[in-house]
Amino acid sequence: MKAFKLNDPIPELHPIGSISVLGATPLEGDPQAAIFMVYGEPQDAFSCGLFSATQGTFSMTYPFTEQATVLEGEVELTEEATGITTRYQKGDTWFAEQGTTVLWRVITPRFVKCYLANVEKR
Repeated sequence: MKAFKLNDPIPELHPIGSISVLGATPLEGDPQAAIFMVYGEPQDAFSCGLFSATQGTFSMTYPFTEQATVLEGEVELTEEATGITTRYQKGDTWFAEQGTTVLWRVITPRFVKCYLANVEKR
């Protein structure tokens, strides 16, 4: 069992480069991503891990269904279909269905989430 408590240090994440390597479209700044895998790999049907992005704005269509909890930083997510924007901070959680297009605005220098992702067959 692995635990990620809100006030514990975050493990070292491994840089993977521009957010575009994940299929996102950078819109403002040059957001860089890093990961720490807990279970599986990013391309697996089911995975869990930590993800970070540096400050900036990007658009991404979720390639998986995800539940995520913020461990560090602050982000605004706008569901593009509805225009609804929600700001998330440490301890906040969201759920997004595969295929949802979201505009991300990372407000702090670094944002970190713990996520559980599942690729649904379509």
